[in-house]
Amino acid sequence: MDYSSAALTLYQGAIYMVQSRPYQVERLDWEGRKAFVTTTAADYYTDAIDYTKLKVLDRFDGAMAGGGTCHHGEVHVVRHVSGYKKIKFYSHENIGYGPVNLPDQELHTSAVWWQLTQAALESAFASRQEALDGFLGAAYALHTVALVRVMADGHDLQKSVGSGDAAWFALRDVNGRGRWRSADGASSDPEASVHFNPTLFLYDNFPGGIGLSEPLFQCAALLVREAMGLVEACDCTAGCPACIGPVPGTDDGLATTQRERAATVLALLGA
Repeated sequence: MDYSSAALTLYQGAIYMVQSRPYQVERLDWEGRKAFVTTTAADYYTDAIDYTKLKVLDRFDGAMAGGGTCHHGEVHVVRHVSGYKKIKFYSHENIGYGPVNLPDQELHTSAVWWQLTQAALESAFASRQEALDGFLGAAYALHTVALVRVMADGHDLQKSVGSGDAAWFALRDVNGRGRWRSADGASSDPEASVHFNPTLFLYDNFPGGIGLSEPLFQCAALLVREAMGLVEACDCTAGCPACIGPVPGTDDGLATTQRERAATVLALLGA
């Protein structure tokens, strides 16, 4: 297992598959870079709970993107694994959680990112919660089309939604809704913040970058159009793994679906 993936895969308690046989990680020697495992007959697999926050270090280039902006530059990435879920085979029900205590993974790399002004978002969405849902859905769609555009593996190019200065970041909860988290991972209310400047990042998942973000910046407008086409052409109603990612089939009484919110963000970036 490569070093950057070990924290997400070989934490203590993880179920690790080797040639279709499940092994449980009994202990991870992080300093010695060894994982001690035993065979198991567990009827579940594990999925890491992690969050990523980014801070822009330098802007190499920038351009208008509809009602917002698009930039290419250098970022500092911090990824933290806080725990893991136990998910039952076949039924995929969540049957428990476990803690993970590992150091944060940090790297300097290159990225392309999109931003919309607070005024544009407040005029397009009824609440900041809806805007967060839209950004997370748009990030999923842009990540999907970007992987095809540069012919990269999903591990090589990662996505994230945050503030751009590592003050906060957003992720989906177990119900598929966007959640605002402060720098230390604590849940916060986006409506209570003075500034609301969500930023959508696609970043090279290797120190120094491997040359994916610059060509993505050069075709940023095309990526937004392709992501919009992906969302609009999908046969689902509220959103699915083929367009904006796995979300519940019904929303909690809101006037718009998560798929529509993602389409609104992409429309603003491509207008």
